[in-house]
Amino acid sequence: MIGIKGMFLYLICEVRKLGLILKPVKTRKKYEEIVDQIRQHIDEGNLKPGDKLPSERDLVESFRVSRASIREAFSALEMMGLVEVRTGEGSYVCHHKKEFMPSLLQGTSSLESGTVFDLLEVRKMIEVEAVGYATKRVTEVELEQLEKELNIMMININGQGTAWERSDHLFHYDIAKATHNKLTVNLMENITDHLKHQIRIFNPVLYKEEYTPELLYQEHADIFEAIKDRNVGRAREKMYKHLSGVEDAIMKGANIA
Repeated sequence: MIGIKGMFLYLICEVRKLGLILKPVKTRKKYEEIVDQIRQHIDEGNLKPGDKLPSERDLVESFRVSRASIREAFSALEMMGLVEVRTGEGSYVCHHKKEFMPSLLQGTSSLESGTVFDLLEVRKMIEVEAVGYATKRVTEVELEQLEKELNIMMININGQGTAWERSDHLFHYDIAKATHNKLTVNLMENITDHLKHQIRIFNPVLYKEEYTPELLYQEHADIFEAIKDRNVGRAREKMYKHLSGVEDAIMKGANIA
């Protein structure tokens, strides 16, 4: 039998067949460094459009991180339009990297309260209208996906960890996809990519006082039910209420209100 050391060396060889040098993650948030390394390999041409990425297991061994960190990184890469995750097949480099807005969102990498609230405001402008179009155009398959994300949120309602956050982000992203408008999806990808890493800093204040995880879940459930009922007006109303509530809770927690 192959020992642990032998298996480790085998996995490293499998990853290096693609010509990739992956460094163990030591600093920063682990998934962020994974994202940076894979983006660098794509930018430098080591990973080309259509290339299949190493398996989750191989990447866990190479980066020396948990499966959760790999999945969070791939969720970010997928939302950035760099990687496509195909259920049962694996992950592939996208054929066309989506263009990031050239100047609108530049300079938002450092956290400033004004920047975060500007992004929250723009997100509200886009998502309230987007949910209206999604309500008219959503397919049965897309409804099933939204319900799946909602169920994952319920299962993880007491943890509010990676699984909760990922399902929350995917719920909103899937609504954008249900508009069947590529520009809306692209805008949401860009805004979410810049916003989600920053807003984590404020996450603890969301669950203070009256804004409980149960209430946050219920707001998502109300949005879903409105979409399922094809009620455009109610879907917009529920989305506005949800996004305004999150914004108000963060402002109160940050002592800005």
